[in-house]
Amino acid sequence: MHTGRWLLGLILLAPLAAPATAQQFPSKPITLIVPYAAGGNVDISTRILQAGIGDALGQPIIVENRPGAGGTIAGDYVARAAPDGHTLLVGSNGPVMLGPMTMPKPPYQWQQAFAPVSSLAVATNMLLATPKLPVRTVAELVDYARKNPGKLTLATSSGASINHFMAELLKLKAGITWTEVHYRGNAPAVTDLVAGHVDIGLQQLVDSLEHIKAGRLHALAVLGPKRAPAIADIPTSAEAGFPDVQGVTFNGIFAPKATPPAVVEKLSGAIRVALAKPAVVEKLAAVGSEARGSTPAEFTDFLTQETAKWTDVMQKANIKVKE
Repeated sequence: MHTGRWLLGLILLAPLAAPATAQQFPSKPITLIVPYAAGGNVDISTRILQAGIGDALGQPIIVENRPGAGGTIAGDYVARAAPDGHTLLVGSNGPVMLGPMTMPKPPYQWQQAFAPVSSLAVATNMLLATPKLPVRTVAELVDYARKNPGKLTLATSSGASINHFMAELLKLKAGITWTEVHYRGNAPAVTDLVAGHVDIGLQQLVDSLEHIKAGRLHALAVLGPKRAPAIADIPTSAEAGFPDVQGVTFNGIFAPKATPPAVVEKLSGAIRVALAKPAVVEKLAAVGSEARGSTPAEFTDFLTQETAKWTDVMQKANIKVKE
């Protein structure tokens, strides 16, 4: 008899569990794990949003950098964290989908490891060349590469990054070759590009804008659907004759998979509030990024579409990484 009443009580209380969890959250500071070293696109976007998200949630936001293995060290750390919403990944293309899809033994796949919370921003991607290289347009680059097969060197932020995948996509579409040099982040790749140790590179505008304006790098194209206001004279890849060579560099927040949906929704709402602030929008725009919040469902749909697109490129270009 008592057992029956106890079971009935549990059944009646069950619907109240999720709302209660959301009401109590957050109960302590929230840690945002950045999978790259300080100073790159993901890190800068995170720190721009840090205060706004904290204000919306009423708790301090701690940013912690955990670089390595193309970002999957950070991803694996968050996937294994307590699913209470207090430890989150600031994920981008590489550590979320591109790295795991190219590894022989990936530590996770995003569909099973994470609960997508919200996108944060979309960065502008650039095709760049050193001034010493005798090219100023994409057409001239393609012509040079065809006349000098295998001679060019290209810098990307890491293996299995969005820059690596877009480089492979350009190779497929243009029918050219080069030697790729993979770095551990955007900053060292740009440093070597500016120094002339490599010939060309694919990087985000946030990492290359000051060098473009100073003439230390030549921008050949924006690898996206529209020109960048900060360098409005630079054509898009479509305008340069390669409409299929473009990709979205996204930043987004991910929670461990078992995080209660009510907590995920509360986090998503706070992020979208922070992203709606004019000061945040302006700061992101100043570094070549567009503020873009989303619901968990919208973000999941976006990730599903991106995974399908880049899986196709991976298979056609036979992209593989060891780490």
